[in-house]
Amino acid sequence: MPDFCAAYGCSNRQSLKTRARGITFHLFPKTGKMRRQWELALRRDSFVVSDRTLLCSEHFKSEDFDRTGQNVRLKDGVVPTIFNFPAHLQRVSSVRVRKLQREKSNALRREKRAKMNMQALLEELKEKSLINEELKDNLECYSGKIKILH
Repeated sequence: MPDFCAAYGCSNRQSLKTRARGITFHLFPKTGKMRRQWELALRRDSFVVSDRTLLCSEHFKSEDFDRTGQNVRLKDGVVPTIFNFPAHLQRVSSVRVRKLQREKSNALRREKRAKMNMQALLEELKEKSLINEELKDNLECYSGKIKILH
């Protein structure tokens, strides 16, 4: 029976010493979505979780625990979030964040360009008398010049 924490780099084992330090151990959820969330939180490729796999309390926030009874229990729906991952495992999420930030920035630039093009088009149509002032005013909401009121 495993008596050690399954988290990457964690050396805590179930013993009198860890118990004296207030460290508790918690089994993985048996099945379903919560078990999968815990597995993903570990970020351990090719690691197979069993029904006896444990995580120690150091990988949860203090507010994740129910300490009202005799035993310390995790609250329902809690996922471990505190890990000390090496750089190669941390980079994965920072790369994703940078990619999403770049995509957002590009989308905002495209939106600004489209609004400027729309405004120029409206001005040109008005100058050529292809639309009247009222129609131009109504269409300006698409150029970003006028905010649409909801």
